[in-house]
Parts: sequence; structure tokens; C-alpha cells
Amino acid sequence: MKTDKSFGIVFVVMAVILIGLGILMLGFDTVDASHMGVKNRFGVILGLQQPGMQWTGLFTHVEQYDLRMQKMTVEMLEGEKTSVDIDGQTVKARIEINYRLNPSNIQNAYTNIGPQRSMGLILNLDGIIREGFKTTTSQYKSKEIWQNRQKVKEEAIETIKANFPSDYFTLENVIVSDLDFNPDFIAAIELQKTNEELAIAAEKAVVISTQEANQKIETARGEAESKKLAAEATAYATLTLAKSEAEALGLKSIKLTPLMVQNNWIDAWRAGGAKVPVYIAGGEGQQFLMEMPTFSTEE
Repeated sequence: MKTDKSFGIVFVVMAVILIGLGILMLGFDTVDASHMGVKNRFGVILGLQQPGMQWTGLFTHVEQYDLRMQKMTVEMLEGEKTSVDIDGQTVKARIEINYRLNPSNIQNAYTNIGPQRSMGLILNLDGIIREGFKTTTSQYKSKEIWQNRQKVKEEAIETIKANFPSDYFTLENVIVSDLDFNPDFIAAIELQKTNEELAIAAEKAVVISTQEANQKIETARGEAESKKLAAEATAYATLTLAKSEAEALGLKSIKLTPLMVQNNWIDAWRAGGAKVPVYIAGGEGQQFLMEMPTFSTEE
């Protein structure tokens, strides 16, 4: 009987110890890495808890907030979710943001907003992003947005940043991509681009034709100059030759003597195939040639 009673006492003690340990374990709370906890007991905020295990006491709830980078994508690509330009024409885009909780204001976030999972909905982050983009595009025509895409994107980003709840979040960056427009506007832009390309091609063809025409003109001009120079050279050569002959004749007429005249007669006579006269008759200034018969000395 004593053995059974002792066993019962040991069992009760062990049970009390285990229950006590269980109760003590309920007083410990753990906060994950890169998180921050807010301690609350019966509606009273007890402060913040850093990552790790900590004794917070019984009946204490710790709400965790993730401090890591968060990503959010807002698509404005279909239906009423798209944006518009100043004329009401559709403007589409995909907007991505990277943000994180402000660790210095988590306790206020818990007090004023609640758990992290509900912060985006309560603060309407989706609506802030959409309205920031719409506010920007509504100031421009689609053509102006098309021509100044980067400028419009930067203005939209600045508008989104200005309206983002910076008390609770740090906005790291905003990316506006897939900027698109009304199909009719796109078709008009493509047609304009095609016409511009055709106009450029026509201008190039005109330039090429002009260059070819100028080249032909220059070639013809060069050929004409060449012919002119050749003609001038020929004329110059003929004139020079004529001058030389005239000068030669002049020199001959100046230096012509009776002996030279007779020599020229002889040359002319020989050129005609006749025998050279043996005798010359006549006086000075009236000489004439006369072929004399030849006599043989043989008997």
C-alpha cells in the first residue's frame, strides 16, 4: 500500500512540474529573423521585441512585422483599370514597387492600422499607385506621352512617391513598364512612321539622283574641257607650225641669192624627171635653162 501511495505522490509531483513547465513555456515568445514584434497583453502594448526568443509573460501576444523588402505589382492593362490621357484615350502600364516597413514606426502601425497583413488594404497602396499614374497621364495627350515616355514615367514615379504613406513604409524604387496606348493611336503612329520612312527613302532617292546628275554634268564638263584643251593644243601646234614655215620662208626670201635660185631650179628639174641642163643662157636677171645636145667624142 505504501508503495502505491509513494508512486501516486511521485506521479502528482511530476504532473505538477510538467504543467508548470508548460505554463512557463507559454510565457516565452519567438520573433523570426528580419522581423520585429509588438507585445500586447489584454490590449495594453508592452513594447517591441527583437528577433529571437524572449520571456514575455503569460497571456502576452506578440504580433510580428516583416522588415524584409516587399514587392507589389499593379497592372493597368485591361478595362476600367487602365489610365487615360487628357482626351480620354486609353493608356496602359504595369507598375512595380519595392518597399519595406519603417522599423522606427512599427508600434504606431500596430496601434493605428493593425497587423501587417491588413496594412496594404487599409492604406490602399494599390489605389495610391493607380491614382499617381492616372494623375500624370491625364495631363498629356497620347502623342506627347509617346514622344516623352521617360519624362512621363519620372513624373508618375514622383507623384506616387509623394502620396505613398512614408510614415509606415520606405519606398525603395518604382518601375513603370509595358507602357501602351489605344489600338487606333498605335495604328496611326505606325502609319505615320511608315510615311516618314517612305519620305526619308524618297529624299535619299532624290539626293542620289541629284548626285548622279551632278556627276554626269561634271563628266560632260570634263570631257568638254578636255576637247577644248585638245583643240587649243592642235590650233596652237598649227599656228606654231605656220609661224615657223612663214619665218622660214621669210628667212629664205631674205637670204635668197641667184645661186640659190638656180639650185632650186635644178632641184625642181630633177624632181620632174628631166635631165639637168648642161648650159644656162641669158644675162643677169633673164636667165633660162636649155638642154644642150651631147656630142660623142668617139669616131
